[in-house]
Amino acid sequence: MPNLSPYEQFIIRRMKSLALFGTGDFAKALTTFELVLESPLLSDADRIQMFPATIEAAIQSKQYARGAYWLGIYFAAGGSDPKLRELYPRLLAETGDHAKAIREYAAQVQAFEVKNERAPEILLLRLAQSQDTLKDMPAYIGTLEKLATGTGKPEYWAELIARTGRRDGFADERLRLDVYRLRRATGVPLDAGELGDMAVRAQQAGLPAEAQALLDEGFASGLLGKDANAAADKKLLETSTKAAALDKAGLADGEASALKAKDGNAAVNLGLALSATGAHERALALMTQGLAKGGLRRPDDAMLHLGLAQWRAGKIDNAKASFAAAKGADGVGDLARLWALYLGSPARK
Repeated sequence: MPNLSPYEQFIIRRMKSLALFGTGDFAKALTTFELVLESPLLSDADRIQMFPATIEAAIQSKQYARGAYWLGIYFAAGGSDPKLRELYPRLLAETGDHAKAIREYAAQVQAFEVKNERAPEILLLRLAQSQDTLKDMPAYIGTLEKLATGTGKPEYWAELIARTGRRDGFADERLRLDVYRLRRATGVPLDAGELGDMAVRAQQAGLPAEAQALLDEGFASGLLGKDANAAADKKLLETSTKAAALDKAGLADGEASALKAKDGNAAVNLGLALSATGAHERALALMTQGLAKGGLRRPDDAMLHLGLAQWRAGKIDNAKASFAAAKGADGVGDLARLWALYLGSPARK
């Protein structure tokens, strides 16, 4: 029909947009929806009602930038649909606007935390992905901590521990045994090479009982003692077993000697060795006396290991206090903080 009035054009477009949407022609529907939304003839109430279909058409036609644009207009006009609010940062991330997506995700996370509720895993994961894209490592680690502690999933703990170990100044070689311990506690599996390396490091640290327990576990599970490393694994097990037996036989003399020492290093170290045998009360008594004596070469390491021994003994509150006291700028403080987070997590096994 010729000479349509502006109102007639508006009505036709409005009906056509719905028809196009219904037939699945989302690209043309989106264009027509936009013409209707921009019309001064559309009332504010009807405009609010039309936004969801417009945004759905943008998503279905993979025109995410246009969807994000109309969502911004929707919220500015007073729209408050929680499903659309949840969708907004996802569209922003799809368009590459991760900075704005992070602000929206963070606001949603905060809304849960204000109510003393844990944010959903998928929300935190999306926030972490945008933070990682922008290389904002401090913020990414913070979100990763929430994922690890909130879900207890080993994959998040594995990533969190690995990222922590790669930070500048982390004494990876010296603290590798402690990193392995934390990984095992949080359910992160070790492969055969890592388990063997952990046993070797325990043996070198004067902890033959811990080394033997690791090797026994590896052989029982079938992880160790096979393929090209079979002979080396068996030799290591024999060495650790003999060393553990000798260590156990000399414990009484070792305790007496440690308590007579001028400083507390021997008592702390022997207490940690005892902890691996299951003699928890004797272990904690020795370590406590060693800490009280002072003169420790690495006092923060001693507090970290005291927390470890307390955790093994089931004294969780004491372990939390010890981990909180272990600072150290070379990675000890970082590990202690992760231990404390793990012990305080409702997802702790």
